[in-house]
Amino acid sequence: MEIVKKWQRAELLIFTILTIINMLPFVATRFFPSLDGASHLSNSNIINQLLFYNNEIFHQFFRINPEPVPNWTAHLLISLLTLVLPVFLAEKILIAILLIGIPFAFRTLLQTISPKNTLYSFLIFPFTHSMFFFFGFFNFCMAILLFLITLNYWLRHEHTIWKAKQIAILTLLIAVTYFSHIVIFGTLLLTIAIQIITTAILSFICKRNEKRFLLMQFIKKTLAITLAAIVPILLFAYFFFSRPEIRDIKFLSRQELVTYLVTLRPLVSFNPFLEGRQTTILFYLFVMLAGIGFAAFIFRLLQRFTKSNDPVHEQNPRLFPQSNFWWLLSSMTVLLVMYFQLPDSFGTASYTNLRIGFIFFLLTILWISTFRIPWHFGLIAAIAGLYVNTRLMRYYTPAIIKHAKLAAACHKAADFVAPNSLVLPIYCMEDWFTGHFVDYIAIDKPIVMVYNYECESGYFPVKWNEKTRPNFYLGNPATPEKYINYQHTRGNPFLRLDYVFIVGRYDKNTDYYAPVLDRIITEDFTKVYQAENCKLYRNKSIRIK
Repeated sequence: MEIVKKWQRAELLIFTILTIINMLPFVATRFFPSLDGASHLSNSNIINQLLFYNNEIFHQFFRINPEPVPNWTAHLLISLLTLVLPVFLAEKILIAILLIGIPFAFRTLLQTISPKNTLYSFLIFPFTHSMFFFFGFFNFCMAILLFLITLNYWLRHEHTIWKAKQIAILTLLIAVTYFSHIVIFGTLLLTIAIQIITTAILSFICKRNEKRFLLMQFIKKTLAITLAAIVPILLFAYFFFSRPEIRDIKFLSRQELVTYLVTLRPLVSFNPFLEGRQTTILFYLFVMLAGIGFAAFIFRLLQRFTKSNDPVHEQNPRLFPQSNFWWLLSSMTVLLVMYFQLPDSFGTASYTNLRIGFIFFLLTILWISTFRIPWHFGLIAAIAGLYVNTRLMRYYTPAIIKHAKLAAACHKAADFVAPNSLVLPIYCMEDWFTGHFVDYIAIDKPIVMVYNYECESGYFPVKWNEKTRPNFYLGNPATPEKYINYQHTRGNPFLRLDYVFIVGRYDKNTDYYAPVLDRIITEDFTKVYQAENCKLYRNKSIRIK
């Protein structure tokens, strides 16, 4: 027993050290560069300007979304942290919560489901820096963390869930999951519902003399989860039914979906070919372990037939898989059907298949951990997972360093912008990953970026204030050949743009407006900041105090 305890302590220490090492590349640079991360930081700053600083110019342009939409959790966390910390530290805390929280939440859930097979928890590391993480989908990543925590809480308290404290905690966890991401919220409730139903069916089959008690347990669990989730369920329904009926719906081909499964596409962030060569190892590892698990079950079944006159009806926990095996398998089956049947994009919501696929693979690891196979297969799985993770990190680290330099350069430009100024962002690079890096200029200073994709979508905490949102212009209205107006709300006043922020090389021959814009910048603006791949121009009419 003492040897087992020492091994458990050593294994936990190794897991902790690897978690910290896995996190280091993502917090080593001043900012963690991600596709949408700068926009989330910028909009968190807008939330602060509206709620805590009552900034008049921001109230003219923006308003808090009155609809209780998901995608709030990470924004609100960053907003609150930046009230007392620099934004780069606030972002690091968020990154640490995700990169430490997800591995340990997954490990704790796995210990609840299969306490003797914790080695399989090492497979979580490649999933911590998925494509959703690199894309800056921080609310989705927070929802993954909450999914693991909530599911674990349910499994540990399902038999005593009607206590007031536990109902309150479950209600809070489910609500925060909803306000993090709607797809994960729906998947969480679906998984819990399947667990309740599957467990009840197995109990009815195996315990024939306790039907009344089992029925009452089923009813209590169903009522408990319904009570805890009723408000988010209503918000969930409102969210979909309040959207326009005409939406751009896109389905992926069956071949694409199969390829995405084989390559574990949710883990691929930049290059499907290079990264896919590593992530495919995990797919074949899962297939191998599943095959070994089923072979071991059949072998035990055949052994029992040769040693017992009535093996099928003999209740033997060493022969038949326990309930965790069956509800996880049932959940995976339902998710797989959804993966192949649901559209990948629904209006501006996208990557539905990959989001569902991500949860499918997490449940797959948990399901594999329930197999009764020799422990050294868990060791093989852990080593394979760490190998894949190491290969991916060797590829990602240079990309992080490279993009972090551009992020820091964009943020530095804010030092040359007067507070409460209007900035026109222009992005001219061919690197799809850096498309929102222009927003780094507005992450910790009251600067109005006149373009904001989150405000356009309606799925985020901040929206345009259409009633008072000013239009804006460049140049001189009296000289049409040197004037561009950007009208969004008819009847609202026009404001002059104070700065033009260009990321990349601006080509004045790109479109109809480009020569006019180039003429305006040349004659009416002065360059006040330049770094690699970014330039900031200030309107000459602005007086510097």
